[in-house]
Amino acid sequence: MNYKQVFKSELAHVYTDNELDVLFKLIAADIKNQEFNHVLQDSISLNQTEEAFFNNAVHQLKALKPIQHILGKADFYGLKFIVSPDVLIPRPETEELVHLMITEQKNKSINVLDIGTGSGCIAISLKRTLPQATVSALDISLPALAIAKQNAERNKTNITFFNDDALNLATKSYPKYDVIVSNPPYIAEKEKAEMENLVVANEPHLALFVEDKEALIFYDKIADFALTNLKPNGTLYFEINQNLATENKQIIEAKGFKAQLLKDINNNNRMIKAVF
Repeated sequence: MNYKQVFKSELAHVYTDNELDVLFKLIAADIKNQEFNHVLQDSISLNQTEEAFFNNAVHQLKALKPIQHILGKADFYGLKFIVSPDVLIPRPETEELVHLMITEQKNKSINVLDIGTGSGCIAISLKRTLPQATVSALDISLPALAIAKQNAERNKTNITFFNDDALNLATKSYPKYDVIVSNPPYIAEKEKAEMENLVVANEPHLALFVEDKEALIFYDKIADFALTNLKPNGTLYFEINQNLATENKQIIEAKGFKAQLLKDINNNNRMIKAVF
């Protein structure tokens, strides 16, 4: 059987041809335990168990389930992460934030806190690449923390995890940090209608959305926490909503920080770096 031909025939009404090429390779790589680039596009043989997995993947793709949820994992900054509907699927934009931090903090013995860690992708990638760093991470979601802990073990990293609310952090419960980073919920409810249903239907709204009237509340509260718990000459990093970049920068600067907007690879204002 030509599995790729079947795959494309079954899903041509849902995905573009280029998308189908990538999806097929991801599934084939997972089934055969190969690297993505080692998969032969037009040649794959499956045993009965593998064929059952393949057919189930096609069924779920028809139902518009993310490929990362079907496979139960996602790649991020050269590492593999367990993912589920309890955590956000790691994004390339967040990889850019991690790369910025690694570039600026390389070879430093720093103490880092990741607020709203989700899958743990930021904290774990930092620890793997900056082994001399001490890295902690927190999230309000216990299911998310369970996945983050699995990812830390899977990627052989020692991370201290806390279950806490980013909007109500008790400053005395935490030490002072050289770096505080967060990719918090930043999509206003009014923007939901403009988003892909694939995201809205499958990823945790707790990690995505904020009320329209308080669209920047996480940045406000985390910056307040940083006023007390960021060391002198420490750095605060955020991933942000490009539509609210100027307002976001103003909120942080009003607290006394010097803030800088940084663009992603698509030339969108996607990050803020702030120092005292």
